Amino acid sequence: MGSGSSEEIADLRRSFVMRDGQMLPVDFHRLVKEGDMSQNIYLHPDDFVYVPSAIAREVFVLGAVLQPRPVVYRRRMSLVAAIANAQGTIKDAYLSHVAIVRGSLTEPEIAIVDYKEIVKGKGPDVLLEPGDIVYVPFTPYRTLIKYADLIVKSFVQTIAINEGARAVSRNVNPVGVNIGVGASPGVSPSPSIP
Repeated sequence: MGSGSSEEIADLRRSFVMRDGQMLPVDFHRLVKEGDMSQNIYLHPDDFVYVPSAIAREVFVLGAVLQPRPVVYRRRMSLVAAIANAQGTIKDAYLSHVAIVRGSLTEPEIAIVDYKEIVKGKGPDVLLEPGDIVYVPFTPYRTLIKYADLIVKSFVQTIAINEGARAVSRNVNPVGVNIGVGASPGVSPSPSIP
């Protein structure tokens, strides 16, 4: 593919289809890059297709923070800086099991860190990468699989809510590419990086 192709500007590993409030198990990377037609599904009216920009450099901070949202990634951004950009944690947040999710939404890699120890200076801060999802839990979770499912679901719902708000008011900043079934694509501008 040539420079600037849709495959180069789309983050296929973070793309998803949402139907009736649930994320469908579609792996866009396998579909587009590997030609795996088992991932090619029929879309229904009102399906929500989200294809984020690979150019946009964001970290998503979700869960028990004051302003759950995407924050612009800056070079060598740390976990503490990302949470600060979301205005910090709520009073009763469970800080001993903050999750960092990296990789595709269908096969996420998750690391659990003790944020409480980091802010006390007893543990090293963690460097993030563009596209990471930081999740500050409200309560402890017993199983990692359920935790990963909760984080991915929270991410998908946050994106869907943001895009729904954007459909009602153009004052809401877009976070990706939004393609309605039967509509032409609308590309969201990348955030400016100083």
